[in-house]
Amino acid sequence: MKHKWTNNLGLKIVSLLVSCLIWVVVTNTNDPESTQVYKNVPITIKNQDTITNANKTFTVVDGVDKINVYVTARKSVRSSLAADSFIVKADMENYNEALGTVPLEISCEDGRIRQEDIRMLPSSLKISMEDKVEQNFGMAVVTTGKPDKGYEVGKTTIVTGDTIRIAGPESLINIIGKVTISVDVTNMSMGSTDFYPIRIEDKNGATLTDAQMSNLELKNSDGVSLQNNSAEVRTELWKVYNDIPLKVEVTGEVAPGYKVSAVTLAPQTINLVAEENAIEELGGIIQLKDPVNVEGMTETQDFTVDLNDTLNQYDDIRLESDISSAITVHVGIDEVGSKTFQMPISDIIMHNTPSDKKLIFSPADAVSISVKTTSEDSEEAITLTLSDISAEIDLKSCEINGSYTLPVNVTLPEGYELVNDVSIVVNIEEQDNEAEIEANTEG
Repeated sequence: MKHKWTNNLGLKIVSLLVSCLIWVVVTNTNDPESTQVYKNVPITIKNQDTITNANKTFTVVDGVDKINVYVTARKSVRSSLAADSFIVKADMENYNEALGTVPLEISCEDGRIRQEDIRMLPSSLKISMEDKVEQNFGMAVVTTGKPDKGYEVGKTTIVTGDTIRIAGPESLINIIGKVTISVDVTNMSMGSTDFYPIRIEDKNGATLTDAQMSNLELKNSDGVSLQNNSAEVRTELWKVYNDIPLKVEVTGEVAPGYKVSAVTLAPQTINLVAEENAIEELGGIIQLKDPVNVEGMTETQDFTVDLNDTLNQYDDIRLESDISSAITVHVGIDEVGSKTFQMPISDIIMHNTPSDKKLIFSPADAVSISVKTTSEDSEEAITLTLSDISAEIDLKSCEINGSYTLPVNVTLPEGYELVNDVSIVVNIEEQDNEAEIEANTEG
């Protein structure tokens, strides 16, 4: 037996070595060893209380909270790894104050990977240590979107109060510019109470990053931490009430020999947003807060009134969005024995109208015609009506495009005369025939 094993021993050893060599060549060809990078492996920070207990806080320099891991291993091993195969930790107890760094520790869930097979870049976490400060900030609700038709946002209330306390690194606290809560009211038709994330912007209007937010502590005015950096907001929806009439009181006495002939408001009605009970208390009408004083007036005058001065008296009423609060109060003043009529432009007779021209009148709706009696009795009542008056304009001089101020020729019955001359501005433009043809041929 011994003779058989030792027979051709040299040849057998050579064969074994050749087999091993072939196995190595095949293995290196089909399963080569190489280095692969796994990017953006997150860093977990341990023992942060080591810093916070000293009333200090820290920020990661340049916001670098992820690293790249390089692994040298065979392809069969590397292909089974991913970024989440590694655990990278920065233990704050190992903080090097001189360097401002914390060394990183890494482990791999795959037991085939040895420590010497791994290389990290960077190999340490660079941090900036600062004093921890706390400051109060005002917090406002910002609504986005539009509620269901016929509704608007009436009130928004931050349940925990509109003041927030923010603690964190002094340099970060110093750049905070605005704190808001965004509430989406799209298609809402009833009020709600819910939690919404708090948004913090720096003084340039840029939203703080997740890394910056992670270094902040958010609390309500009582010092209670706000969970998930969110706050509870109550949103109230109010109905839109259309065409609420406006009224105004007139006080004072006009000059002797004059009278108040008309008081009109433009607009005459307004759209309000209000709680149902509040609109009922109004009685369906808005009386302007401040009266119009006509003391000593001798001529017609327009007053501009801010409706918000009136609505500010009410907690649960306001103007519909995108509506001007400016109200024009027109006070017509006539001499005793006179009267002012508003004649529509359409009732004025036009002579020599230029062809193929567009006419734009100013005023666009009506001209004021003031008349008085020729009777010696100035107190005599004027029984004249608008239908008793005729007016004409001659457009013969308006053949060239431009703006013209033309006299209005007014004819009055016997016993009456004009208080003053009447004129109108006429703008002459080229007629847009193409647009007119298109309009006439539609459908």
